Amino acid sequence: MLMKVTDNPLVSVIIITYNSSRYVIEALESVKAQTWGNLELIVSDDGSRDQTVQLCADWIVENKDRFSTTKLITVPRNTGISANCNRGVRASVGDWIKVISGDDILIDSAIDDNLTYTRQFPEASFIASDVREIDENGVLIRDKVLNEGLIHFSSLPTAEKQMKTYSRWPVFLNTPTFFCKREMIGKGMFLDEEFKIYEDMVMVIRALEEGYRLHYMEKPTVAYRVHSNATSRSPKLDEIRKKEGFKVFKKYLTRHLSVFNPLDLSGYYENWLRFRYKGINGYNGRRFLRKLSLNYWYMKANGVKHY
Repeated sequence: MLMKVTDNPLVSVIIITYNSSRYVIEALESVKAQTWGNLELIVSDDGSRDQTVQLCADWIVENKDRFSTTKLITVPRNTGISANCNRGVRASVGDWIKVISGDDILIDSAIDDNLTYTRQFPEASFIASDVREIDENGVLIRDKVLNEGLIHFSSLPTAEKQMKTYSRWPVFLNTPTFFCKREMIGKGMFLDEEFKIYEDMVMVIRALEEGYRLHYMEKPTVAYRVHSNATSRSPKLDEIRKKEGFKVFKKYLTRHLSVFNPLDLSGYYENWLRFRYKGINGYNGRRFLRKLSLNYWYMKANGVKHY
């Protein structure tokens, strides 16, 4: 979809927080340090019980002149990542939208680099990029995290082909780096608040269904913090993660699959294996069983290690 690129678009940067007091100032400072000037800053807090809100409020008062507008959104109780993101996005007015977590850091040229990419590719409305990994103390772990799935996925020429591949196996797409045109949100592509863990998958599905092909900019834009408290890494949530992942598959992905297509049928099999298979007589055997999937070999032939 061809978009008109303005000379000085307003970019809304939305920081979503929940008990983020240890890291949120670093996140705020990374937005302030952006080489792109025309920014709206929104902090959307999800009922934090620590000092997050006060820290953000004080910081915004001291730094509000850096931004075209600033907003701090709070709620009395925790409602989940999807609802928190939606509140922030609904409050934004920018031409482009960038969402980060309160424990991550934007690389200084992140916004500038994304907008430069849109000038080179005016049809781009939905962009992913590379990530760096940092530890709990901000020390660099990896300068660039290679994502074969994203590289393969972004090479597919249309949103329809991307949707078909994603329905068979939802490859990880560096979701912390997503940079989106406002018109995508205008078409109602908010996060599905039914899902607390796989909210990013639903966002990708809805974008692809509306014809927004995911573009890939081969440059790091976000320093992603790896720490034990991250929801995506908590072993305590494994069972909830499986149930929710299967629910996303049933609600969204099966409508793009046909039992008469061998690769699509592999999608059914692999999702059963991932979310429903319990093992046989105490033996897991998942590593062997996944090799019975035609889609496994298809993705492997394309250089993608999909799980």
